[in-house]
Amino acid sequence: MCARAGAESFGQRKRIILSSGAEIKADLAVLADDTSGSDSARPGAWQILIVDDDPDVHVTTEFALNGETVLGKPMQFLHANSAAAARQILTDADDIAVILLDVVMETDDAGLQLVRVIREALNLSAPRIILRTGHPGYAPEHDVIRNYDIDDYRTKSELSRIRLFTSVATALRAYDRLRQLMDTNQRLEQLTRELEVLNIDYLEQREAALSAAQAKSRFLSNVSHELRTPLNAIVGFSELSLRALNDGRSVPASYIEDILEAGRRLAAMVDDILDFSQVDSRRRQLVVEPIDVQELVAYQSELYQADAGRLGISLRCQLNQDKRILEVDRASLSKVLGHIVSNALRYSPRHETVEIGWTSRGGELAISVSDRGPGIPKSIKSHLAEPFSIGQDVLTKDASGLGLGLTICRHLTAIMGGIVEIADREGGGTIVSLVFPDRIG
Repeated sequence: MCARAGAESFGQRKRIILSSGAEIKADLAVLADDTSGSDSARPGAWQILIVDDDPDVHVTTEFALNGETVLGKPMQFLHANSAAAARQILTDADDIAVILLDVVMETDDAGLQLVRVIREALNLSAPRIILRTGHPGYAPEHDVIRNYDIDDYRTKSELSRIRLFTSVATALRAYDRLRQLMDTNQRLEQLTRELEVLNIDYLEQREAALSAAQAKSRFLSNVSHELRTPLNAIVGFSELSLRALNDGRSVPASYIEDILEAGRRLAAMVDDILDFSQVDSRRRQLVVEPIDVQELVAYQSELYQADAGRLGISLRCQLNQDKRILEVDRASLSKVLGHIVSNALRYSPRHETVEIGWTSRGGELAISVSDRGPGIPKSIKSHLAEPFSIGQDVLTKDASGLGLGLTICRHLTAIMGGIVEIADREGGGTIVSLVFPDRIG
């Protein structure tokens, strides 16, 4: 009775028609006592996919390989009863090491077609494929090995337990080496991309350093050229004055005036250089205090009235009935306004008017100086933020000076929390505005 019951149970298992992975799991569960739970999930195990429409092949294959280890890792089995089911599993899983694939399933060449799908459509090059067939006549071994990317091709009748393990172990070792090579290649590609980024950064920094060095050289050339001009005037008129005194003649007042003017120019240039050095090194210390904007504008207008009269230019202060207080550094703001007013007077034609005033606009307070000069060239506007750049070459520029004024103004204004706006004036000329947040009324 027991033998008969056992035979019936085995025959029942053979008659199971596989239609899904779930049915295979159910069939394997019947043999749980015989296979010691070999289908249970085991982390770190080799993933082996068995693709066959014969349920007994699934059972016997797992039974034969159960408990074996390769490279210190056990095997875990996945099951598919058709090429379509196998494709779905391969689409969802990315760590399958070996595929034991039947050739004849839904069609006579379903397994061969699945090989092309795996390698070409799914682009899976790592999994090793071992073809198994019970009908070698449908797919001659020579043609299959030559035309398909597989690792082995065996008839089911010749695959004893030892030969099956040998084929699978060989495939697993090949898979392990291939994955190591692929991982190494990915790391190399990542390192290559990182090196490319570093190389681009290096080239950009090198280009910036070269540009800064060239700008610095032009700046130093301009400084030496501009300092030499007032020094030559001081030395020349001093020699003429000394000669006149030695000859018993009086020194013309114009000599003294020229020496004084050259000395003032030289002192102004030295101040600009010192201011620029402090701006560049961020060492300038601000003393913030409340400033009456109207009072400051009126003072700057009064301060430059004499210079404007000597140049034949009218300097007009636009009065504003409102009262505004700014929390800024008085010395820095006065220096910025002084630079802007001096430039406006310097470049304005005779008999023109330079205007200085302030307005409140939409939460901002703008102190503006407008002139009727030739305007500020684009070459200077576009280089205000660059160190050592004056916008014009020392040998070709159309006016004397270090060209540091607007750069210093921009940096000092930014330190005080404002910005410098430069706009072309309608009808000719320039409007330079210092714009600050209008926080205090």
